[in-house]
Amino acid sequence: MDRQTRIDLIKLWLEKAHDDLATAEDNLRLNHTRGVVNRSYYAIFHAASATLLWHGEERAKHSGVQATFGERLIATGIFEPELGRIYTRARREREEIDYKPASPTPTPEQASTRLDESRRFVERVERYLREVGALE
Repeated sequence: MDRQTRIDLIKLWLEKAHDDLATAEDNLRLNHTRGVVNRSYYAIFHAASATLLWHGEERAKHSGVQATFGERLIATGIFEPELGRIYTRARREREEIDYKPASPTPTPEQASTRLDESRRFVERVERYLREVGALE
């Protein structure tokens, strides 16, 4: 894949991440806390996918994106370990609310925290992608 195609795809991943954040914000206003947690996770997943693409990595599965992000970008010191913890927490909570019907509904405070963390994750990824020349 040539550089421009890669940059175009990165931008599309980040558009998805921003759309997820906006949807999570709407859900928070409506007190749809499960939706907040779900969309907050997907913002992280899409931002992580964008960053991996810059490094020539593409993964289809959620576990693959998370593992590769950890190996290529956190373990090597490109990103802070806190981003890995945010990713792990967001994925675990999203899977619980999506796949375990008896899981407790997140409180508005919990949902707000997830949204704040996902915003930080996306912002940090975008800062990095600008620094390395993947974004203007």
